[in-house]
Amino acid sequence: MTEEDKKVDTSSEELEVKAKSKEETPAKNEKDAPSETIKESPIEAKEESPIEAKEESPIEAKEELEEVVDEKKDATSDIKLSGLIGTKIGMTQTITDDGKVVPTTVIKLGPCLALEKKIKKNKTSLKIGFEDAKPRLLNKSKLTYLSKLKVKPIKYIKEFDLLTPDASFVPGDEIKVNMFKAGDITDVTSQSKGRGFAGVIKRHNFAGLRHTHGTPQNQRSGGSIGACAYPGRVWKGQKMAGRYGGKKSTTQGLKVLGIDLDENLILIKGSVPGSNGSVVFVNHTRKG
Repeated sequence: MTEEDKKVDTSSEELEVKAKSKEETPAKNEKDAPSETIKESPIEAKEESPIEAKEESPIEAKEELEEVVDEKKDATSDIKLSGLIGTKIGMTQTITDDGKVVPTTVIKLGPCLALEKKIKKNKTSLKIGFEDAKPRLLNKSKLTYLSKLKVKPIKYIKEFDLLTPDASFVPGDEIKVNMFKAGDITDVTSQSKGRGFAGVIKRHNFAGLRHTHGTPQNQRSGGSIGACAYPGRVWKGQKMAGRYGGKKSTTQGLKVLGIDLDENLILIKGSVPGSNGSVVFVNHTRKG
């Protein structure tokens, strides 16, 4: 054999070896491939499915709750009333932009619960409730009324003018202090502090007699209460000593200095009737 024939034989042998090696490599890969899939598939199934189910469910629940809360806020934000019910917290001071110190009353206004809409002639009003109460402390008529509306027991119920008659609500929706804003003029009604039996100087601001020589010991007396023969009686409404305070009282023309939406607080300039912790009714002023 010549050298050329030897080269041809060696090249043909090399080609045959390469072809065999190519045929063996995919077979090995095919053997390895199913083993890998068999090992990985159950682990992936065990790891992915339960973890994903546990992680997604609470997130979805939170999103649903947030949507429900937003819907309630949107529904109650449309309600505008002539007033609200609250509790007097106390007095403090606020400093204005001019540097003046202003006496301020802090009132926690609401949240109140919408109960029932009333329509009388051309006037639309809304009944609202305030402050939770124990059922045993309420009378039967109030309990039956609240049970029909499917609302929890409430201590105070009052009717206010509804300024937005087309507003939609569900009994039990909360109404907050956002219907007031800084600069509004309000009238505040509450029961004044009871001071017991008081004389004319404390009760009616009488001046009294002079504390000098010759004045008898009746400087704080009320003086004459009427004539003798005519009319022969005491006029109705005569200013005399008697029980002072403990009555329904209204202070008009009080300015709103600011509100706190998070705590449902309203800051009102000046003093309002009632002691700390008493129930107050804050209305938009009726004066022009």
